[in-house]
Amino acid sequence: MLNESFVNKSEKKIYDLLPHEPETMATTLFIFGMAIYYIWRMFAITPQYDELYTYYTFISKGPIYGAIHWPLPNNHVGYSVLSGFLDLFGNSYIGLRGVSYLCAVSNLILVYRICKMFFSHGLPFGAVLLYSGMQVINEYSVQGRGYTLATTCFLLSVYTLTKICKNGSKGRFHFISLAAFMVLGLYTVPSSVYWVVPVGLSGVIYLLINAYRSRDIYINFKDNIYYKKLSSLVMAGVGAAFVTFILYGVIWLAIGSNLLVKTEGSMFFGWSHALVLVRAPMSAMRTGINYMLSQPYIQSLAKDVFWSRYFGWIWSLLAYMIPGIENVITIFIFVGIGCMIYECIRHFEYSRTVINLITIVNFAFVFAILIFQHKLPYLRVFSYMCFLVTVCVCSALERLINVSIRLYNREKSGNVNEVTVSKETERVLKRDAWYSGIGVYIPVLAILIVFLCRFFSPNFSCQLGERENDVFNTLYIADVRKREIPAVLDCEQQYLLKFGWDIDCQKTDVFDADMVILDKDMFTPDYSGEDFWKFYQTYETIDWNYLKTMHVIYENDNFVLYVK
Repeated sequence: MLNESFVNKSEKKIYDLLPHEPETMATTLFIFGMAIYYIWRMFAITPQYDELYTYYTFISKGPIYGAIHWPLPNNHVGYSVLSGFLDLFGNSYIGLRGVSYLCAVSNLILVYRICKMFFSHGLPFGAVLLYSGMQVINEYSVQGRGYTLATTCFLLSVYTLTKICKNGSKGRFHFISLAAFMVLGLYTVPSSVYWVVPVGLSGVIYLLINAYRSRDIYINFKDNIYYKKLSSLVMAGVGAAFVTFILYGVIWLAIGSNLLVKTEGSMFFGWSHALVLVRAPMSAMRTGINYMLSQPYIQSLAKDVFWSRYFGWIWSLLAYMIPGIENVITIFIFVGIGCMIYECIRHFEYSRTVINLITIVNFAFVFAILIFQHKLPYLRVFSYMCFLVTVCVCSALERLINVSIRLYNREKSGNVNEVTVSKETERVLKRDAWYSGIGVYIPVLAILIVFLCRFFSPNFSCQLGERENDVFNTLYIADVRKREIPAVLDCEQQYLLKFGWDIDCQKTDVFDADMVILDKDMFTPDYSGEDFWKFYQTYETIDWNYLKTMHVIYENDNFVLYVK
């Protein structure tokens, strides 16, 4: 009886954990399917140059090394540190892409959880479909870079802020969590400042307006729950800024001390790093800060150049989200933002006001700050905005569905001229027919069709780096484990040997090698094309006499494989 009772209780707990609502069940199955797809993608897509550089330079050397080294702006420090821990398990794919994989799956869950709080009529499921079908989201879903992790931090920040702004939400946990997510986002990719500031600002605006609206309820303004939350939110922002400064301070000290002891003419030249950090920490800090500022991640443009490219850049960003329907997405963005502004003015009491403000402030801040700075960052920096575009689509469709339901209900009830109160979520008056009210799910069906078209399009699951893939395949054909003296003539060969076979090859000339992979551009005298900067050797420096003693066993459009 005891065992039977235990089994029954266990089954009940499992049953309670499983989703029962049809929409949640469909979303769960979809996310499970995408998780399997992301696993395939993690192992099937050859890493691109930036991933390989990150793995070779930071991840493979451990989390501590990744936390204190910053040679160039493309070190996503937070990502390198977390991936350094995963790489200790011994699988380079998991080490490089494991964090992104976990974040990619988590992002789908977060998109659903957030949209479920504010939208109905199947739109939360539609939001997950639309978000996962976006090109930039798919490309960076499991890429060994920090953009997917930064997007996770953004979504967690949005989710946490909505919890903070809810009535009755108390305690410090949410504020500490919000600060932690912002810190991790900034520590991963400094350009996360593009969403950290507007997310915090939208929370301040929401709480400030509600504090003013509820001023008559409280005798003492300091007793106002919204004022208390506002104070805690500001303190969380200050705390996040301080912790971020400390984390980057470690990097500045490491960079500065390294430059001071290695730069001839420096009064600290030849000193040990420890001695510089003990005796001149401020000098090391200043040197590190100056070096980082001298290596800007995003370059400012001349005013006329900026304006000549600005609108084309915006169009390219939309095309990177869902190629081919940029016009439709643009319409949805404008209509969605229009609906949000209308709701904020006429129906501030709606629960959607929080997400409306977050979306409006983010769009306004980003495009205003870009104009102010005259900068056009890499499109991938704004991959997090795919969620904001998704919210715009859901907002426009929710408004359309609600208006349609009100008109339908008036007609069916016979009160065509009756003026009814606008509700945040309208419900169809059910009729006897089984299909009554099914029309509200037409938008979700349309989004499903868009996703299927995207999923089965040729560019959705293709290789991203043709050259890297060719090198990787050539290395497999070369059977590098059996080679005693392999040579690497460009950095991608070197990085892929480390990634795929854990071979840290430092031989960069052909003499005495028993394996050489030659880029066909190296046959061109005075070559200075797009891949020139990757080469360790050129036509003028290669020992062609020694190469003649080797024989070719494989050749493709880009490379020739020589073995001894």
